[in-house]
Amino acid sequence: MSKRVLILAGDAVESLEIYYPYYRLLEEGFDSVIAAPTKKTLNTVVHDFTGWDTYTEKPGI
Repeated sequence: MSKRVLILAGDAVESLEIYYPYYRLLEEGFDSVIAAPTKKTLNTVVHDFTGWDTYTEKPGI
């Protein structure tokens, strides 16, 4: 029986903050699942630092 991990996320989650742990857990043999509060396509974002005062938010993959 493999160990299972549930990763909770909502809209506008940072792409790397959701996909990195998901794939790392898979590599280590865990059965990982990403879940959201409602059944729909999960929208991710990428924060791009064009300057050090602030950042821009762009759609993720």
